[in-house]
Amino acid sequence: MRTRGAALTVLATLTLVAGCSDTATVTAGPGTTSGTPTTSSPPPSPSPSTSPSSPPTVSSGGAATTGIPAGAGTATTVDLDGDGKPDTLWLADVDGRRELGVTTTSHGTSVVDFTSAAPQAASASAAVLASGAPVVFLDTGRSVQLYVYRVEGPSLGVVRGVTGEPYSFSLGFTDYGTGLVCAPQSDGLHLFGENAVSGSGNTFTVTRTEVTVSAEHSLAQNGDRTTVGTGLAAEDPRVQAAHGTTCGDGGAADEPQ
Repeated sequence: MRTRGAALTVLATLTLVAGCSDTATVTAGPGTTSGTPTTSSPPPSPSPSTSPSSPPTVSSGGAATTGIPAGAGTATTVDLDGDGKPDTLWLADVDGRRELGVTTTSHGTSVVDFTSAAPQAASASAAVLASGAPVVFLDTGRSVQLYVYRVEGPSLGVVRGVTGEPYSFSLGFTDYGTGLVCAPQSDGLHLFGENAVSGSGNTFTVTRTEVTVSAEHSLAQNGDRTTVGTGLAAEDPRVQAAHGTTCGDGGAADEPQ
């Protein structure tokens, strides 16, 4: 990871989830090993975890520069650095490197490189959770990597699970989950790994596992698993929401093709 113009005031703005192959290897879905926290007794059925699903690799590198690269896909997002102004999330190809970046109004630009075996373009979005953690989701099509923005540095860093591995969510390419959602509650947004499993008669059972990110923003842990609904049709909004990345208080940045 590196910081672009850390002290620079950049008039730009960011906005919601994982995989890898360079410096850190990431995987997907709660409740397993390799990048996501496991509870003392992992849930019997899939939820967010870190089992390999051709995840992207995160790496740092490249000289520090300022601003957003030309041709980047950008989106305005929530206030990630706490200055009361919206920020900008972006994805770009810079000299053959795939980059995820956050550009804030008061703290410049922070960047990480990533790679992914998935054929599709990546997308990114962001949210500030009830714990106060400003999180960024890198969706590479097969999994969603969880990052956090820190004003110190500033920096954009990988959130790790209790095993020390990068935490990510599966998008149906493993048995650990099909997506993630954020649900508003009285104290703010809560993050959940979702799993939609088809049963007889083309109906679905949807379960979710809450994922908490520590106030220090460095550790993700799995909580209780609950049932959202059973016997649900494929068109049910709860089934639709359980597939993919449904979280974020702003638009999603799309990787340019």
